[in-house]
Amino acid sequence: MRTARARVGRGTAACAVALACASTAHAEEPSSAATSKDAASAEQPPGPPRPPLPPAPPRTRLPWARHIEVGADIALVNRIGSNDDAGQPTGIRLKPAVGVGVHARWEIFDYLRFSAFFVHSEHELALQAGALAQPGLITAEPREDGAPTVRTLALGARLAPTLPLGERARSWLSVGVGYDRFDFDRMRVSDPGGAFTVRERGASYVEIPLGLGVSFDVIRRWLTIELETSGAFLLGRGGDATREGQAIDAQGRRRTVGALPQARGSFVQTLGFSLVL
Repeated sequence: MRTARARVGRGTAACAVALACASTAHAEEPSSAATSKDAASAEQPPGPPRPPLPPAPPRTRLPWARHIEVGADIALVNRIGSNDDAGQPTGIRLKPAVGVGVHARWEIFDYLRFSAFFVHSEHELALQAGALAQPGLITAEPREDGAPTVRTLALGARLAPTLPLGERARSWLSVGVGYDRFDFDRMRVSDPGGAFTVRERGASYVEIPLGLGVSFDVIRRWLTIELETSGAFLLGRGGDATREGQAIDAQGRRRTVGALPQARGSFVQTLGFSLVL
């Protein structure tokens, strides 16, 4: 019995040892296969080199377009009108004057622009004898040796169909609407009875300007010189300046002061420079 058991034990141990050896051999087979694959790949020659990358495309500049122009002007301003609002002559007219202005333009389309403008000027009054219904000498106050003056301003907007004349030049016609203001300074009347003061008066109008202009790019995309001529119809009855007024003379008496002229139109020629933005 003992002999049989010993035989069985030895048989079991032998089987265990055989199974262990078999599993070890099976585990070592992949390593051997991987090693053979690495050796075979090392023996193969390398493939062709990767082709170089294509060259970068050249940089293209974005198309440039004119959008906004902002500039300043020197203006020659002529205001027309010598009658009052009742159509009676006043014996007074406004002399032409040099003024200053500013403008801004926006190119809505290639052939249409929108512009805003402002022009300021100061005019001397040319007075005939008997102006303001006064027999005495009329001067500016407090400058007793100077002629009376009036300050004018025009503020408005225009639409301008535009025609390009090549790459640098362009021309346009314009039509718009604006506001005009006239401020007559204080005056001094001197007559045999003494001197007295005529107070300030003002007038306001709506203007309809029509214009023609040309421009040229002195420095492309940066600086433009331009010349524009415009005429305007002035609408409205003005204000207290175009009607009779009153004043107190040196003797303390009330006097009737004649009306100042009502403007009927204006002509403005401007020479300007603009920055292109």
